[in-house]
Amino acid sequence: MKPTLSKTANKEQSPQENSFHLTQVITMAAAHAAHDIYTGFLAPLLPILIDDLSLLKVQGGLLSAFLLWPSVLQPVFGRIADRSDLKKYVFLAPAITAIFMSLLGVSRNFTMLAIMLLIAGISSAGFHAIAPAMAGRISGNKIGKGMSFWMVGGELGWMIGPIVIISVVTLFSVQATPWLMIGGIAASCVLFFLFKDIHARTPPLNSGISLNSSLKAIMPMMLPMVGMITARSLMRGASHSFLPVYLTEQGAGLWLAGTSQSIQLGAGVIGTLIGGSIRDRIESKTIILISILGSILFMVLFLHTQGVYQIITLLFMGLFSIMVQPVNMAMVQEYSPESRSLANGLYLALLFSINAVAGIVIGYLYDQFGGYQAFLWSAIVGVAGIPFVFLLPDTEKRELNKSPKVRFLQQDEND
Repeated sequence: MKPTLSKTANKEQSPQENSFHLTQVITMAAAHAAHDIYTGFLAPLLPILIDDLSLLKVQGGLLSAFLLWPSVLQPVFGRIADRSDLKKYVFLAPAITAIFMSLLGVSRNFTMLAIMLLIAGISSAGFHAIAPAMAGRISGNKIGKGMSFWMVGGELGWMIGPIVIISVVTLFSVQATPWLMIGGIAASCVLFFLFKDIHARTPPLNSGISLNSSLKAIMPMMLPMVGMITARSLMRGASHSFLPVYLTEQGAGLWLAGTSQSIQLGAGVIGTLIGGSIRDRIESKTIILISILGSILFMVLFLHTQGVYQIITLLFMGLFSIMVQPVNMAMVQEYSPESRSLANGLYLALLFSINAVAGIVIGYLYDQFGGYQAFLWSAIVGVAGIPFVFLLPDTEKRELNKSPKVRFLQQDEND
């Protein structure tokens, strides 16, 4: 009788591989923070770039798209990462992203901005395709907790980034922003030494599974995810790309408008910890529903409040909108444990690509109907994401041996 792949897999899962490696998880989260500080530069700079270069709002949306569109390469990076150790390339990402994002402030035309954002986007795509799967692997059987740490790192980066860039622009000038690349280069040098003990490659459970079989196995999870992402993408585009622009037009100063994202993302750190932690104890679909409904409610309240009450709504909008991310990433990786990097790369490619298109749509709506209507319609469209939650498969019920290759081997054994 031939052994099934599931039995082989079980033998390969040592207690060490199932344990939660806190130091390594924190290292990965720190890498995420160092990288995403720089990708957080664009939105605070948009009001300045739009004014200095006389750009339309839809062009502002295109700039966000140039940063996000290279994410379509993430499944390619992920597929390669499932078969080879790419950690030696991961540490380069903070430096590459930092260099080109720090040069945005001195770019003198739309074409230069587009090229720099595309290069930074490719760097970010490679990093986000490989590193989350690494974080998931070193989290053992507490992947929800591990993904919450990973997301906290990213949210801290996005929170700190606007404060850093606005501080430099306010205290010095926009011409001083290139000096900020030094931090990203230094981070890459430090991470080069910290990464040496972290294994980047997925255990070789997928060596006999074809790309076509892997994709078919992922689709039942990915299709409902696409529906949810699409429905929520306009809210994401409004709150992440055009929030500083909207507040500036409402009379807010550059400091408040520029740090509004930091306020929102600071609350998102708490939401990420809550979502990832409780996800290991309660059903994922419940958390996703709470996230969607809370995001819609506080987006509408944000549009109808001012002053301190508007800041409070920003906090809750950030908390509810971001708490879903570690849950989604944990579900995707658990549903496809034999192709984690591919599944993670495909999910993030879809997430970033759809959000890129949504940024352009929001920019167009903003130009045509104004900020209030654009933000309001983003909340209304978000309701359409609710039905897709109930179409998500239960990751808890899908065992590793349900992959196409393993089903074939088990059927062959039974015959």
